[in-house]
Amino acid sequence: MADATPATQAKMDQVVTAADKYGDVSMIALAGVPGTGKSHVALLAAQAIADDPLMVRETQFHPAVTYDTFVEGMRIDETGASVFRDGVFLEWNDRALADSNHRYVLLIEELTRANVAAVLGDLMTYLEYRDRYFMALYSGRPVRVASNLVLIATFNPTDRTALDLDAALLRRLRVIPFPPDTGQLGEMLSGSNLSEAALRNLRGLFEACQSEFPEDFESMMPFGHGIFSQVTEEQPDLHELWNERIVRLLKRPLLEPHPFTEVITSNYPWTDPDYSA
Repeated sequence: MADATPATQAKMDQVVTAADKYGDVSMIALAGVPGTGKSHVALLAAQAIADDPLMVRETQFHPAVTYDTFVEGMRIDETGASVFRDGVFLEWNDRALADSNHRYVLLIEELTRANVAAVLGDLMTYLEYRDRYFMALYSGRPVRVASNLVLIATFNPTDRTALDLDAALLRRLRVIPFPPDTGQLGEMLSGSNLSEAALRNLRGLFEACQSEFPEDFESMMPFGHGIFSQVTEEQPDLHELWNERIVRLLKRPLLEPHPFTEVITSNYPWTDPDYSA
């Protein structure tokens, strides 16, 4: 595993510490808008938490994920008979139960893109009470959640489904905020050809938004520092990024402009193709 830069390492340490303290009773959730490094840090942390990188399994939630695919479901085999089949969770949980001397991690990306309460089912309770058994919905076999299995998840707090998370699930989450980070921005662009003036402007963009919208910056910023990850030089990268991505996030057809539009526009000098730092 490659060494993390200091700002990234600090976030990674935060996740690892939470997992060490609460990973056997709660799901560790990394919450931030797109481009804040959640997925990158989550994977680094998962590999640090598990006793071996092969003891980390990744999955991604989306609207088609159900209890049947995540926990347990019925399938039709090649003979046409109905059979029970473990989902991702039970497969990985069984592996952890069979190897109690090591820690395993299940990393769930985009947690709130699925109907989380329906997907988790009984796990909503038994993630917390790991010495108790529940009966799997289809097979009826007794299951307990392995105490050496850590669940890490990422989600965007502005997703509509994130706004609908019920209290029962929220009680079982340890939420670590991932706001845009100018420290990580600087580390990410340290090998680019951007001038110091350009770097100051990019840092100033996030600082201006945070100053203007202190209450909403963390959850409402339309993008994180990661949106600049492929920038290597001002011209044409920052101009193309504006026209091809940023402006599309701020102004969408038939919708009101994003509340941060004016501040972002006034602090992003590369909307003018003739700009030169």
